[in-house]
Formats: sequence, structure tokens, C-alpha cells
Amino acid sequence: MIITPNTSAGLKKNKYLSTKYNEVNLRNGPGLSQLILFKILAKGYPLEIKEKYENWYKVTDYKNRVGWVSKTQLSKSSYGILTKNIEKLYKFPSYSSKQLALVKSGYILKILKCKVDWCKVQDPKVSGWILKKSLWGGVND
Repeated sequence: MIITPNTSAGLKKNKYLSTKYNEVNLRNGPGLSQLILFKILAKGYPLEIKEKYENWYKVTDYKNRVGWVSKTQLSKSSYGILTKNIEKLYKFPSYSSKQLALVKSGYILKILKCKVDWCKVQDPKVSGWILKKSLWGGVND
């Protein structure tokens, strides 16, 4: 009997990539000839990888929309999208810390690092700490 490593075990862990450009097409199958289901009009939009076929990834977003996107359109940069209606951004990972901003649902933030309950995030104007459970995306990497 030969024991080989289970290569599919690595796919069990959630893997997130983000859009590399301000406009990315999600298609109904792998290939440029496939129908465009919808366009993502935001750089850094997080997508969860579900499947890989050649240079294409089957992905899902935080709204559970599913489609295929070319590997060339994706980045390994870690981003999250706010899933709560509104969340406070703090100077330090503590509720007693100074509040820097209010973040609205659907807003995309670059994730710099995460601790148990908090993630340090940034956008072009501000960086601070936000509750990890409020973000969907690269927080699980």
C-alpha cells in the first residue's frame, strides 16, 4: 500500500483572492467565450475560491453570487468587505480606543493583519482596527 498526501485537503480551507482591477467580469464558465454574468466594478473586491480549472477560478462573493474569473484578473492582496450595516473603525483594537471613522455595509478595506477578534485595515484615507466578525473576505487566510 502506498500512502500519498491528500492534495484536496488544502482546498478545505477558505482561500480568498481579490480583484486586481476596477472592472472584472464574472462568467458562467471558464473561458473568454463564456457569457458574462455580472461585472465587479471595484479593485480589491474579495472573492472566495471554490474551484480551479486551468487558468480560471470558480468564485463566490459575500452575496453568494457564483461565477468564473480569469486568474489574470485576481490578486493575492488581502481585502475584506463590510457585511454589517455600519461599523466603527478604532485607533487600537479596543472598544475604549478613539473612534476614527464609521464604515458602511459593502465598503472594501485592505486587511493589513488580524488578531483574534480584530483586523487592522486601511483605505486610501485612514487606517485602524475593525471587528473581524464584521468583515467577509481575506480575514481567514
